[in-house]
Amino acid sequence: MINFFSKKSTRVYLDNAGATEMSARAKRALAFALETYGNPSGIHKEGTEAAVLLDKARALCATVLNAHAYEVYFMSSGTESCNAAVLGTYEAYMKNNKGAVPHMIVSSIEHPSVLEPLSVLEKSGKITVTYLPVYESGIVHLNDVREVLTPETILVSVMYANNEIGTLQPVKEIGRMLEEWKKKEGVSHTSYPYFHIDACQAANYCNLDVVRLRAHLMTVNSSKIYGPKGVALLYKREGIKVSEIVYGGGQERGLRSGTENVAGAYAFGEALKEAHELKESESKRLRDLRNTLIQNLTQEIPGIVFYGAMDVYDSHTEVKKLKEERRLPNNINCRVKGISSEEMILRLDAQGFAVSHKSACASRETDGSYVVMALGATEEEAMENIRISFGRSTRKQDLMALASAMKTIAAKYTKV
Repeated sequence: MINFFSKKSTRVYLDNAGATEMSARAKRALAFALETYGNPSGIHKEGTEAAVLLDKARALCATVLNAHAYEVYFMSSGTESCNAAVLGTYEAYMKNNKGAVPHMIVSSIEHPSVLEPLSVLEKSGKITVTYLPVYESGIVHLNDVREVLTPETILVSVMYANNEIGTLQPVKEIGRMLEEWKKKEGVSHTSYPYFHIDACQAANYCNLDVVRLRAHLMTVNSSKIYGPKGVALLYKREGIKVSEIVYGGGQERGLRSGTENVAGAYAFGEALKEAHELKESESKRLRDLRNTLIQNLTQEIPGIVFYGAMDVYDSHTEVKKLKEERRLPNNINCRVKGISSEEMILRLDAQGFAVSHKSACASRETDGSYVVMALGATEEEAMENIRISFGRSTRKQDLMALASAMKTIAAKYTKV
C-alpha cells in the first residue's frame, strides 16, 4: 500500500507554482483565528469578534498592496477572483450599455481562470477578444497592447508572472501606457478600459504596489504564498464598477456573497505580509539556485530545451529595453527531447522528486501545454516539457540530486 502520509523529508518538493506548503507563521495565525468562530455578519459579540479579525486580515493585505482596506475583497480562490474581474467587469458595463459588444484584451498565455470565462462570452457573441502574442520570449510587447486598444475596450488583463514558464510581463509599463492613453482620449483614470493583473505567481517575488502598477484590479491567491488553500483576494480600485457574480447575502460589500473564511483570510494576510518581508532575500537565493541548475542541466543533458525569457531568447528590441529580469527566480521550464512530460514526471516521482507539467488546474489533461505552444513549439514538443518550481525549503543539494536523476533518465531514452 502506498503511504501518502510518509515524512516529507524523504521527498524533494519542486511544484511550488502549483501550491506551497503553509509556513509556520501562517499556521500559527490560522490556529489563533480558528478560535474565533462567529459569523462576521452577526451583530452579537461572537459575530463582532469575527468581523474585527476579518478587518485585521483586510488591513494586512491592503498594507502590502499599498491600497485602502475597503478596496480588498476576499474570495474563495484565485480562480474566483479572476472570474470576478472578467465577468464582473462585463456585467457592470452591460448594465448601462444594453446591446453593446465590448472588447477585451488578454495575453495568449493567461491562466484558464481568465481565458475560460472569456471563451464563454466570446462564443456567445457577447464580447470580442484580442489575444496578444508573446513570441519566443514569452513576453507581451507593449506596442501590441497599444495598437489594439479601441473605444470599445473595457478590460486589459495581463498576468504579472506566468504560472508555467515564469515569464514576468511588463505590467508596470502597460499600466502607465493605459493611463497615458486615457489622458489622450480625455477620460478619467477610473474609466474603461480597466487593467487587471493576475499576481498569483508573482506575489512571493514581485512588488505588488497597486499604485505603482496603476492596477484597477488585482488577484492574489493564498495557496501560492505559503498560506492556506481556499482563500484569495481581489483588489478593486475605488471608483471602478464590478458586478457581483456570486449571489446571496451580499457579503464583501455586495461583491461576493457567502460567509467569509475568517480564519483563512487572517492566515492569508499574515502569509502575504511574510512573503513581502522575505521577497528580496528569497529572490536572490532562488535566482542563484535556478541559474546553477540551468547551467548543470545544460552541461549534462545534450539538447535540453528551456522555455521562457532566457538570454538566448531575448533578442527582441523591446524585451532588451526592459531593465528588470523578466523571469521568476524560482521557475525553470524545460524539455528533454523524446521523453513525454508524463514519463519524466512519473519517473522523477518514483525517485522522490515532485515536479509538474503545466498549470495544476489542467495538469491531468493529456494535450500539450498551450503556453509552450504560444512560444512556437509544436503540440508534440509541448507534451514533453516539465515545470520545476522552487520554494523556501529548496536547497542546492536537492537540485543537484534532481539534475543527476534527470541525466540518468535522459541517458536511458537516448540509447539506441
